Amino acid sequence: MAIAPPEFGATIEEIVQGRLPATLALQTPDGTPIGRLVPVTRAHLEDAFVIGKLTDWRNANMAAFFTQFTATPERTRAWLDKVVLAATNQMIFLIYAEDDQLIGHFGFKDLTEDEVLLDNAMRGERGGHPKLLQIAGETLIDWLFAAAKVRVVYGIVLTTNVPAIMMNRAMGFGLWDKYPLAKTEHQGETRWAMGEKGAVSPDNVYCYRVEIVRERA
Repeated sequence: MAIAPPEFGATIEEIVQGRLPATLALQTPDGTPIGRLVPVTRAHLEDAFVIGKLTDWRNANMAAFFTQFTATPERTRAWLDKVVLAATNQMIFLIYAEDDQLIGHFGFKDLTEDEVLLDNAMRGERGGHPKLLQIAGETLIDWLFAAAKVRVVYGIVLTTNVPAIMMNRAMGFGLWDKYPLAKTEHQGETRWAMGEKGAVSPDNVYCYRVEIVRERA
């Protein structure tokens, strides 16, 4: 199990409890404001609009997830309550466009002193800047390097997810090691588990592990 550095784990706890502001401004390379990243906190558990959007987006993009099931508002709320907000090594940020429209989300998990997995990238709505999701990812990466002091930010991308591959390349991810995926099904839920690099997938489904290494000062 990934364990966050104690100091930054305490910071995450303060943020998700709503005691420490952590909104991140989003802007283009020329400094034009295009939106913001807002951390999901315990207050959002009572926000039916946000819970509904997260649920709808997950169902509409089920094939992009490594765990696949039909989401409900109750299950989404329980997942946030018992998994995301109960941990000190992961967070989810809501993505708002400059006009305050909720567009999607981005997050991280499995944070350790050395590395962190960037995940939960979702553009659920049209609108906002065309590169809003990419810039949200880049901003979150910069924040993780600066605040959590990790050395590596990595991601997992399905080899068939062309938009995600293009966005990860644009964000500067490298390495692109290929791993097999194996499927299990239980009570209406499908899970895809990564195997060893270079092995063959019994289901002919693969993913890439990509990474960005922090530049040393």
